[in-house]
Amino acid sequence: MIYLDNAATTAPNEDVLQAYLQANQSVYYNPNSPHKAGLQAAQLLEQSKSQINQILNLNDEFDIIFTSGATESNNMALKGLAYRKKDSAPVIITSLLEHPSVLEVVRALGGEGFTVKYCNVTREGRLDIEHLKSLMSSEVGLVTCMQVNNIMGQRQPVREVAEIVAAYPKAFLHVDAVQAVGKVPLETEGVESISVSGHKFNGLKGQGLLLIRNKHHLEPIIQGGGQEYGLRSGTVNLPMDIAIVKALKANVQNMDENYTRVQSLSDELRQFIARYPGVYLNTPEGAIPHILNIGFPGVKGEVLVNAFSQHGVMISTTSACSSKQSKLNEVLLAMHIDETRIEGSIRVSLGNKTTEADIEQFKEAFDSVYQEVKELLR
Repeated sequence: MIYLDNAATTAPNEDVLQAYLQANQSVYYNPNSPHKAGLQAAQLLEQSKSQINQILNLNDEFDIIFTSGATESNNMALKGLAYRKKDSAPVIITSLLEHPSVLEVVRALGGEGFTVKYCNVTREGRLDIEHLKSLMSSEVGLVTCMQVNNIMGQRQPVREVAEIVAAYPKAFLHVDAVQAVGKVPLETEGVESISVSGHKFNGLKGQGLLLIRNKHHLEPIIQGGGQEYGLRSGTVNLPMDIAIVKALKANVQNMDENYTRVQSLSDELRQFIARYPGVYLNTPEGAIPHILNIGFPGVKGEVLVNAFSQHGVMISTTSACSSKQSKLNEVLLAMHIDETRIEGSIRVSLGNKTTEADIEQFKEAFDSVYQEVKELLR
């Protein structure tokens, strides 16, 4: 099997699995217990946070909260920040580039009395900075901007957005960094909160992080025993927390080397795909090399995914969180891509474990699938 759906999830590293297993066997204690073993677990928990602080160069500017993944982190940040601002700054600005775990939360907040405004998207798949400026006001309490788009791989202008938001004291900026961590340096300047998901960088499913610049700015959305600064109550999953540090360290330490290697593979694919008439590369220049969105106008994306599967190649149509929905992808629509290209779009996503042999087999499968569907292309 050739696995090229790494934007959906990645294979966990062996040392991550071992760290999780060993922690479950040797330090399964509750960090909130007052006995010696509990205190040992509490110390390991703090050590894990200290290591994350160092790995991501956070300079002690963020509180680190362990979560079950980016969906929970996004919910905690967006709701927690918004609820604090409801009376003084009830306007939320987002865009259709965002992941469903951001968009659906924002839409839900819109039903709770918040005003939601959508920033335009350029044809290159980036947030429209000039339009964002026009939307800003003293009533804006929250702005969301992902660092790397999960459908196109396009980098977003987080630094420029942060500079704009900084001019409005009531406004906070939240960044979904799920597709960025381990691939490109994390953008933190002027950002209030950041969400991270472990299984996107060779960690385990069910582990994530919320980085919050000031924990007192968050309204708790989970009530209970007061763990994680009272913001994420529930017995801390220490083995998961130890394991995510392993995954994070390996990816960040080898980030430059992996990026260069993936860039070479991606360039090879771009040149290869350009040889096929009627096929379009939707991913614009400037995107990270890990994600390539390809359009086959006139052919359904689901048909293409199934055809590639028959050749042993695993790819996807859009985000794994929304690929089973029948509506057209909102990100591609926002970029004004033709609907027939959207219907026939597939996402090929590379990872640290992708090899040259994988790419060669993908190219063979691509050629076979193209021969099967070329009469349908329009």
